[in-house]
Amino acid sequence: MAQAWGLSPRGARRSVLIAAGMDADRWESPIHSFTEDERIELRAATSAAIRVYERLLNAI
Repeated sequence: MAQAWGLSPRGARRSVLIAAGMDADRWESPIHSFTEDERIELRAATSAAIRVYERLLNAI
């Protein structure tokens, strides 16, 4: 998981942080620096974004 976070594009990490209500400037922070509650919020924000993109993909 840590490697996947670190290899994700900057914009994607920033977008997920913003969607989770966190400071987008933490995009360079390693995933293990987030608390468990923050990681839960990041997972929820990522899942919501995936659902939106899937709806868009299906609409095209």
